Amino acid sequence: MRYLPLLAAAMTFNVFAQSTPSAPHIYIQGQAKITTAADSVLLNVGILEVDKNLMAAKEKADKTMAKAIKLSKQAGVLAKDINAGQISIHRETQYNRETNKQEFVGFRVSRSLSLTLNDVDKYPTLLQSLVNGGINQVNQTQFVSSKYNELHNQAQKLAIKDAKKAASEFASDYGVELKGLYSASMKPMDTGVQPYVRAKMAMSTDAESGSVTPDSYHAGEITISASSYAIYLIEN
Repeated sequence: MRYLPLLAAAMTFNVFAQSTPSAPHIYIQGQAKITTAADSVLLNVGILEVDKNLMAAKEKADKTMAKAIKLSKQAGVLAKDINAGQISIHRETQYNRETNKQEFVGFRVSRSLSLTLNDVDKYPTLLQSLVNGGINQVNQTQFVSSKYNELHNQAQKLAIKDAKKAASEFASDYGVELKGLYSASMKPMDTGVQPYVRAKMAMSTDAESGSVTPDSYHAGEITISASSYAIYLIEN
């Protein structure tokens, strides 16, 4: 796991908005990023069947969906993490240039399946088994971390520490002293100025990544970011 804090700051002596004081102050932005290996996969797949016989198309789609759900459970996906969407039916036609008419092609029957796989290493095998089982649409694949909330909280705390450090360094560089914190927020403030940004690598720690998925399905790393904004009063 790597922590990549960034520093940003701006100094102003004017009133730009109601959120800023009339006294001399500095506007600070602290940022932090945590990178971690993905350990879960959000997968959305589907089945599409077209047949002039509506019941035949529906039966094919239902059988494929039932098989996909069974394969997902066999791969370790929990029942609560499986969501089989409702069936969708559309009458499909195609324009015939020779007859200048719309001709009936068949009934377009589709269903979708959303699931969460909590073992990244099983993703390639599961995807292949779903395709072999009749799934013919892969709509979305997203690699995520099951520890996102915990890591985001960590990133927020790091961003706050980064803002404090940035304020101290920035005040020192300009030969002024910090009087105290005026306001703080996790969102940008209405100051009327753009902060001066300078990047700095402050800390780096490697997390255990576990086993690696095949190269063609490598999940890579996830970056979780957080920011902290603060206004400090200053004195010469």
